[in-house]
Amino acid sequence: MTFLDFDAETGLLTRLDQTPLVLQATLVTSGHEVRLPLRGIGYAATIALSDFKRTADPIRHRIDGTADVYTVITSAGDWQVAWEYTVRHTHPRVALAVEITGTGVLRDLRLEFSSPMAGRIEAPGNEIRPGTALAELSEPVVVSTAGGFMGSSGLVAAHEDRRTLVIWPICRTEIGHCTIRGGDDLHLTLDTGLAGQLDGQTIRYEAIHLDALDTGWEETRALVPSWYRGLGISTPADRPDWVLSATIYEVHVGRAPFSNGYGYEPYPDLAALRADLDRIAGLGFDVLQLMPRHPYPSYNVHGYEDIATTYGDEEELRDLVTACHDRGMRLILDVLMHGVIDQDVLARTAQQIRDSDLYARLGEDTTSSQGTSVAAKTAELISWARHILDFEPYWMAAPKHHQLVDEHPEWFLRDSAQEIIGIYTKAFDVANAEWQEYFCAAMENLVRRLDVDGFRIDAPTYNDLPNWSSRTRRRASYSPLGCLELFDRLRPRLKRLKESTMLYTEPTGVLFRQAIDVTYNYDEQWLIPSVVGGGGVIRSGRELAAWLAARDAVLPPGSLIAHHIDSHDTFWWPLPGQKWRREQHGLAATKALLAVFALSGGAFMTYVGGETGIENELSRMLELRRRMGGASVEYDRDSEESVFAVVRRTQDQAWLVRVNLSAEPAGDLAPYEVQVTNISEEER
Repeated sequence: MTFLDFDAETGLLTRLDQTPLVLQATLVTSGHEVRLPLRGIGYAATIALSDFKRTADPIRHRIDGTADVYTVITSAGDWQVAWEYTVRHTHPRVALAVEITGTGVLRDLRLEFSSPMAGRIEAPGNEIRPGTALAELSEPVVVSTAGGFMGSSGLVAAHEDRRTLVIWPICRTEIGHCTIRGGDDLHLTLDTGLAGQLDGQTIRYEAIHLDALDTGWEETRALVPSWYRGLGISTPADRPDWVLSATIYEVHVGRAPFSNGYGYEPYPDLAALRADLDRIAGLGFDVLQLMPRHPYPSYNVHGYEDIATTYGDEEELRDLVTACHDRGMRLILDVLMHGVIDQDVLARTAQQIRDSDLYARLGEDTTSSQGTSVAAKTAELISWARHILDFEPYWMAAPKHHQLVDEHPEWFLRDSAQEIIGIYTKAFDVANAEWQEYFCAAMENLVRRLDVDGFRIDAPTYNDLPNWSSRTRRRASYSPLGCLELFDRLRPRLKRLKESTMLYTEPTGVLFRQAIDVTYNYDEQWLIPSVVGGGGVIRSGRELAAWLAARDAVLPPGSLIAHHIDSHDTFWWPLPGQKWRREQHGLAATKALLAVFALSGGAFMTYVGGETGIENELSRMLELRRRMGGASVEYDRDSEESVFAVVRRTQDQAWLVRVNLSAEPAGDLAPYEVQVTNISEEER
């Protein structure tokens, strides 16, 4: 049985089996709320309690022979904190839950794990090279959590020789924020985000999974997919077959306005899009993804029932769906969850931007806005501020005060003063059961009225903010991940209505793979400038293959990702002249990137206009995708340094895809050359 050791004074963990693993903790309490432009709310004048005292010996409980539970009672200030360790016979062997009891406002629970495991660090799916030496980790690395927007599994592992330490937060109630630091020791800090107003009650956080294995990382990594069942995580068993290799063309109608008078209007109306269907199908796309109409409501909620305002004339949209079906294509709608736009919130948000230090920086280059680094997050804030001011004159078409706010005030996030909050809209409380019913019924209504084939659900956790409303302040931090419960409710309802319906969402954290068929690839977007732009964390085609292999290896079996190189997100945030990958990296590199992401399995998408200049290559890649179908994916990590290589294999066919991602020749490949070889006969 796993051995745990605790500090005699603090009661906090000090050892897991033979591996030193020191836990330090901080309760962040009290303070007051402050408004932050494009960040919602923050806290000032808080009190940090980290002087923990053990108040009782560990208590051991037996649970029907499958696990032992050890509870250690501690105190910090006037708060009581119980540390509950469930020790199992199966991996991961330890699950840590925390129960906090007290009176007052809890703003956060911060947990810090450290270990002298001085080998290498793994955080699959994050901005770190697989196998990075801890001693070489000079800057902190943000690790997206299991419920994160840009996350994958959320697992972190340190290893040396035949020993691997696993730290794996999987929390279904708070998204949290995780950072790792290297040097002589491993340091992992998890700001759980747990927050609430307690009056002698108890609030529980779970769980952080821990394990120390007498195996190397490669062997441990191979075991991880088998752990998910024991953790209650699996991918949908009723996923439609067509989703497995869906090839999506993302479009919008209307004109999207950007800085310096630049506007993008691929289709002025639905009729123009309908007239272009044959060309789109001819390129090889089998799914049309229709975004909300621009410039209004854009990516804001006007009203789910108002099809005409949100997408265009209802009869024309129904005709577009029929025309897609006649061509063997499907149509999915892009729907928003983050909140409503009205003149009230828009005026307030725009003024906050003008009064902030972001306003003087709106002309800065923001091509680096994808990622979790400090530079990327700064660029993201600048681009968002610019976006809001670019669209401000057009979003003033919104009602002065949105009717849902008056009719259902309990559907919105609030601060302690009971004012509605949000990043830049009036944010929905997606955990509210009545709002969930409203959303589910609205999606059912869209399927009935239009016969659409599914939804891409945008920004379900965008407002990662606590809800301090009088109804929810007991556990204010739960609201953002309430969308997981929503998706569990939505899926069977849509399936009963139309069995072939597809659900596709933005966040890539592993928890979203439970009820969602396919997730976006936010976790991949920083890879493109890193590899072809030079000087990044992932520096070559071979390292890209290794990163993708490491990420995919620890996802739940059956996980599906929609890859893209150009989307509305990559297009939206840079300044005009740098909006397309072809503008950023050149046509030759863009063609090479197309092959990488179109032929690496899963779904694939392109934003309207992303095909310009690469039409022939795109048609060829999509035809190869069609022929490969659901072929398995095997990344080749033994190719030349600059070459990305993957083997796609069916029962009787196999293809070797080799892509030189360098401007220099690599072996027999010219700069940016793509080579696809059927190796079935060679293998026989």
